[in-house]
Amino acid sequence: MSSSAGLSTLGSSSMAERPIDNVLITIAAPKDLDDIVELCQEYCIADGHAIDLTLIRNGARGLIEDSSNGFMLIARESSGVAVGYAAVSTGWSIEVGGRDFVLDEIYARRRGVGIGASLLRAVEHECERQDVRRIFLETERPNNRARTLYARYGFTEDDSIWMSKEL
Repeated sequence: MSSSAGLSTLGSSSMAERPIDNVLITIAAPKDLDDIVELCQEYCIADGHAIDLTLIRNGARGLIEDSSNGFMLIARESSGVAVGYAAVSTGWSIEVGGRDFVLDEIYARRRGVGIGASLLRAVEHECERQDVRRIFLETERPNNRARTLYARYGFTEDDSIWMSKEL
């Protein structure tokens, strides 16, 4: 996967035909790291999470520099200003018999103008290109706006409960 990929490398003619506000979505490259870290900080503030720049930088770098960990997409206006990102981590599932990725984060600096939806479609397309069989995501129950967007694009709520443990 080319880290300097444009829409044509992401391969979706539908994305290329329907740019949102002159926004170009590409697979993030090392040169995008500082802009992604800035957007991640905004995401943390918007979602009420603590900001740990070391964790953010290391997490983003791991996805950008090593495709075996997953991938990141960055959305930029035609002026070059970064306006959103998506972070996707790799996985494998016996249940689906193959690749099972997690949409870890998705953030659009401007809401309600289609950037988040475009990022979501680009994530789905890239996952299809990589023969991913299922995309998981989680969101906070009170985040109705996000849940409505995800449902509109075919995501369904599961009965399972995610649990985690810091190591």
